[in-house]
Amino acid sequence: MGGSEDLGAGSSGQLGAGNSSGHVARKRAERIRRIEEAAAIIFAERGYDRANFDDIASRLGLRGPSLYHYFGSKEELFLACVEYSAAEVFQRLEAIARQAEPPGVRLRRMFAEQVLIEVRDYPAFAPLFLKVYVPVPEIQARLTEIKRAHGDIIRRVARECAAETGLDRDSTRVALMAAFGALAYVQEWYSPGGPLSAEDLADRLAATLVAPFVRGD
Repeated sequence: MGGSEDLGAGSSGQLGAGNSSGHVARKRAERIRRIEEAAAIIFAERGYDRANFDDIASRLGLRGPSLYHYFGSKEELFLACVEYSAAEVFQRLEAIARQAEPPGVRLRRMFAEQVLIEVRDYPAFAPLFLKVYVPVPEIQARLTEIKRAHGDIIRRVARECAAETGLDRDSTRVALMAAFGALAYVQEWYSPGGPLSAEDLADRLAATLVAPFVRGD
């Protein structure tokens, strides 16, 4: 009996420790996401050079040195921001690209998804790829890799459309560059508080951007 009681207590303690450890890990992950969101806003507002841990921490009611518990440097924090947001974006676009739908349908959905990512779901992170200049070669190289990988997902489906409709190579490239350019500037002119909802904007802009691919001219 005594042995059974000891085993039960030990098992309960281990389970409790496991639950506690999981809770701590979740809380830490939540804090990191909040820090990354605050950092993205500061980087976008002030630029990479002028951003600092004190300003980022102040948005969260913290002191600057406390961020060193999570990130060893500003470079590490910036990279964490772009890696996190890129992973989310890639997952969403790849999920659409892999669907068993006609390429024109998938491409339109991908354009719409990209708009929603920029103006509704991750508005603080988009400028890190589109506007913020970072004078750190390692970060510049990583941003270039991410942008290329992002574009490749869209290009793959766009070329499927071109093959289906007979759109020639040069016209496909022009249509892609026009689409990428339009998507890069959405945040510059779209007003979240205006009459057009993010969903309406995504639907209308996607229809415009996919048109050359599905018409084949």
